[in-house]
Amino acid sequence: MNGARYLFVVEEAEADRLDRFERVFIVFDGNNPATVDTARAQWKAAKSAGYTLAYWQQTDIGWQKKA
Repeated sequence: MNGARYLFVVEEAEADRLDRFERVFIVFDGNNPATVDTARAQWKAAKSAGYTLAYWQQTDIGWQKKA
């Protein structure tokens, strides 16, 4: 490991060993149904592994944090 504290997962990349990082960011295009499906699967896997999760959703009034 290179000492990184944060992991950014993009382009539907697979990531494991999330426990090595302080924070993990999954960045995806919410307008692409296939990408959204991948992000949902990643969310479910992380949740079932016991990680604390939150996400940000863009709305008409700006970005809102969700859990």
